[in-house]
Amino acid sequence: WNEAAVIGTSIDRLMLLDYPRAALRIYVVDDASTDETPDVVQAKMAQYPGSVVHLRRDKGGQGKAHTLNHGLTVILADEWMQAVLIMDSDVIYERSALRRMTRHLADPGVGSVTAYIKEGSRPGNYMTRFIGYEYITAQAGARRSQEVLGVIACLAGGAQLHSRANIEAVGGRIDTTTLAEDTVTTFETQRAGRQVIFEPHATVWAEEPGSIVALWKQRLRWARGNVQVTRRFKQLWFRPQRSEERRVGKECRSR
Repeated sequence: WNEAAVIGTSIDRLMLLDYPRAALRIYVVDDASTDETPDVVQAKMAQYPGSVVHLRRDKGGQGKAHTLNHGLTVILADEWMQAVLIMDSDVIYERSALRRMTRHLADPGVGSVTAYIKEGSRPGNYMTRFIGYEYITAQAGARRSQEVLGVIACLAGGAQLHSRANIEAVGGRIDTTTLAEDTVTTFETQRAGRQVIFEPHATVWAEEPGSIVALWKQRLRWARGNVQVTRRFKQLWFRPQRSEERRVGKECRSR
């Protein structure tokens, strides 16, 4: 919504990806922007014919999940699509990132892949440097550890690659009942028996809040979303059958 300042550059960078041009289409889902966003996207459609598609909502303001669903409805209607990358309008993918991510989908047991998000605000300040250090632990540390354990807690919101089969398995739509739709999709993917992979060599640069006020608003939204997710999946946190499974496992080992 109202991303005229960045959407043109984002499209240009996507077209420079080390990825077959014939196998890549960019769908810009416009949440009824009131600035020059439609004009910028239309210009990019003319510059990259057949590669850029403008999907504009007549009425916006319902939130990111509803906007994504508007795009997914159109994309899933085309059998050409075999995988969809959900991203934000202001993130920058390194040239090899998409290829490194898509290779995991050669395994039919993999449903989703996420990338290594790095802080890329320029010029930076004390706050963005702090977030940069945080992302090193949250991305390089935590997500690598989660993958070793065999379960990823959350796909990065700006870098979610899904196979068509996975999107269809979770209902063909993004959850609209929480503020953490990316976490819900991550949980549902793994509950359905498909893997979620963290690809640490696929680097994506994102612009982050540059002030305490902006950071507080972002983290408050994340916190509310996490509370909603915790309530929604409360049956997963303490499952009585786990103790029974451990008892049976011990008996089998003792035999």
